[in-house]
Amino acid sequence: MRQVKIPYENLEQEIINELKKLGSEGLYKRGILATSSNDFVTARRMRFIPDGLKLYCWTAQLSRKHKQIMTNPNVAVVAGFIQIEGTASVKGHPLDEPEFLTHYKKQLPDEYENSIKDWYDFDQLLIVVEPKRMAVYKFPDKETGMTEYSLDILNISKGTAHRMLGIKHEYEDYRDAPAYIE
Repeated sequence: MRQVKIPYENLEQEIINELKKLGSEGLYKRGILATSSNDFVTARRMRFIPDGLKLYCWTAQLSRKHKQIMTNPNVAVVAGFIQIEGTASVKGHPLDEPEFLTHYKKQLPDEYENSIKDWYDFDQLLIVVEPKRMAVYKFPDKETGMTEYSLDILNISKGTAHRMLGIKHEYEDYRDAPAYIE
């Protein structure tokens, strides 16, 4: 396995475009949020609303995910072929967050109307996921010229982007690669 540096802005825009595409298709159909506390990890399907690289979702105040985030804000999200590692913060009620509401209504207007009705009935909290690192698997593709499997890593914390080449399969351990290490 080897790595090459790639333009940060290009990979950032590619990920933003893919999140928008997934969001317009209902990112919740493909998005999984993993949270943990006290060595206990849970994962569940969530409805995510993307805003650039940032993701919004919501939960009931009494939910396990809310309790886990309050204990350990480090989370992971999988959306399509994008893997996200980041930090979650819990905000107030979704209806009190105008920036989120604007993105949600624009991206999924039909679901927006239904959600607002539900939010009046339940004690909901908005969750904001700020990514630290994002990775996208790439597959051999004649159209793009990719001849081998690769993994593009956007390290937001460091402001770098790398392509890991020569990955034999998606289970190969790449965590020791310089692109992955903070």
